[in-house]
Amino acid sequence: IVDTNKVRTLINFMKKGDFKSCRQWIADNPDPDQLFADFYDNITDYINDDSIPNLILAMSDYQHKAAFVADQEINLTACIVELMMECEFK
Repeated sequence: IVDTNKVRTLINFMKKGDFKSCRQWIADNPDPDQLFADFYDNITDYINDDSIPNLILAMSDYQHKAAFVADQEINLTACIVELMMECEFK
């Protein structure tokens, strides 16, 4: 289980555009289901309202892809990169 404090750490890395730390965080916490659930449950705490649709669309896309990919870490990293590019964080 990914706890909310760990997710907040990832959010802080994403806000700073710290890809290296994001990638390490994902390597240490590779379960996309728990991460997506926490993002969705706490969406208004992490993301500005205008970015919520972008986050939901990206998570939906990468959650679907997770069922088919050979390497969850690469898929989750790609999702985080897209969220860093498409969303404005609080």
